[in-house]
Amino acid sequence: MNTFIIRLVRTLLTLWGVLTLTFFLGRLKGDPVSLMLPITAPLEDFERVRRQMGLDQPLLVQYWTYLTDVLHGNLGQSIAYNQPVTEVIAERIPATLELGIPALLLSTVLSIPLGVLAAVKHNRPTDRIIMSLSLAGHSIPNFFVGIVLILIFSVQLGWTPSFGRGTTAHLILPIITLTVYPLAFLIRLTRSSMLDVLHQTYISTAQAKGLKNRQVVFVHALRNALIPVITIIGIQVAGIIAGSAIVETVFSWPGMGWLAVKSIGSRDYPVIQGIVLLSGFAFSVTNLAVDLIYVLIDPRIRE
Repeated sequence: MNTFIIRLVRTLLTLWGVLTLTFFLGRLKGDPVSLMLPITAPLEDFERVRRQMGLDQPLLVQYWTYLTDVLHGNLGQSIAYNQPVTEVIAERIPATLELGIPALLLSTVLSIPLGVLAAVKHNRPTDRIIMSLSLAGHSIPNFFVGIVLILIFSVQLGWTPSFGRGTTAHLILPIITLTVYPLAFLIRLTRSSMLDVLHQTYISTAQAKGLKNRQVVFVHALRNALIPVITIIGIQVAGIIAGSAIVETVFSWPGMGWLAVKSIGSRDYPVIQGIVLLSGFAFSVTNLAVDLIYVLIDPRIRE
């Protein structure tokens, strides 16, 4: 219980740090009022808008006001959309989850068996093929994968839409693009972790006792090899909330990543702060959950 409380306090401190850094660094970019009003607007209009938004107050006063509002669930008003930030973000979350959850499931379900197979077939043709493909997937940037998929399946073959959201066909290319990198990374990580475990003494003991190879691999080896894999999967879970800015921009997908890019371009500070805060919350809570899962998988961590 004490350990859980300590980790919970660390999570809260992390969120406070993320919020603080985002608030101060975001305001180094310039005055958002200059983007809202035309250059020819009277000086009185600029002063009036700054006063309405609280930007005429000292920076520390703005910071304290923002912290107080966040504690009450108020993330402010979007400058670009003229809506509450919570509403703007909530409208984009379903679109991000539509891509993120299938990509996460595909990368997890495919990577662990392939990583285990590559480790068991170490230095054999199967291992070399799997690792060559994973190296390619790990090396190619997401935006390049997305563009190539659009050129092949949308432009040349005409099988899928190239951008937008609306039908099941719109999901195919973005999900594949989002799956490639984490799939390749998890395959390599699973293989490496399995190879370390397979050379342990207790694995040799289990084999000497006459246990079947499948039982040794999946019951004794895989369970101990999953610790680093679960860590990365946890980061991916949090990444679903954060969204994928590059992929969503390439496919004009109206999710969290696309919103973040637009908000940065328009200096929409309240939305940027809301997205970063939500992302930090997702990462912190996921890391806390991963720590608890460790205990269930490996009793040695519990001790």
